Amino acid sequence: MQINNLYLFEIGSAVFSIVYSLLLMFEKKLGWYFGIASSILGAILFYYTKIYAQSLISIYYAGVGFYGLWYWNKAEKTNEHIKIWKAINHIYAILILSVVSYFIAVLFMKYTDSTSPLLDSFITVFGLLASIKEARKILSSWIYWFVINALSVILFYQQGLYYYAVLMVVYALLCIGGYSNWLRIYRKYSNTINN
Repeated sequence: MQINNLYLFEIGSAVFSIVYSLLLMFEKKLGWYFGIASSILGAILFYYTKIYAQSLISIYYAGVGFYGLWYWNKAEKTNEHIKIWKAINHIYAILILSVVSYFIAVLFMKYTDSTSPLLDSFITVFGLLASIKEARKILSSWIYWFVINALSVILFYQQGLYYYAVLMVVYALLCIGGYSNWLRIYRKYSNTINN
């Protein structure tokens, strides 16, 4: 594939991803279509640039997009909105995923020439959880994504991928808006249920 076409995939994936985040911020299921498109474009881009693990993760994100679309359709029919995880769920998730990401980092250190194995594995493993939490309308998914995106700024900057680093700053800022808007939606519907 020609390099010009790859730029189109990169730009298209980034634009669709921002639209996806903005729409999800307002609990609009239309966002999942943009998320799926962004992930598919990303998978193609990473495949042709030989970043195969990122290509596989993008395919996973596309799958989560289809799951999110299905789940949000179902939630719409039952008038289900934003939910909150109990603190114990976060503790278990963070402990388990930290151990998993550490062991993946050890494998990266032993079997690959990865330049940032700990950071890369942490971002990847927690991204898998954050995407499912977002699909399930769990408020804290935005906090997880904020941390992931902030760490991704560091990772991409270290690798000299400055455009991606800037894009991660944009995503992190979107997470702040997403969290505050989902919190407002949560409070609105929890007050309705409690009254």
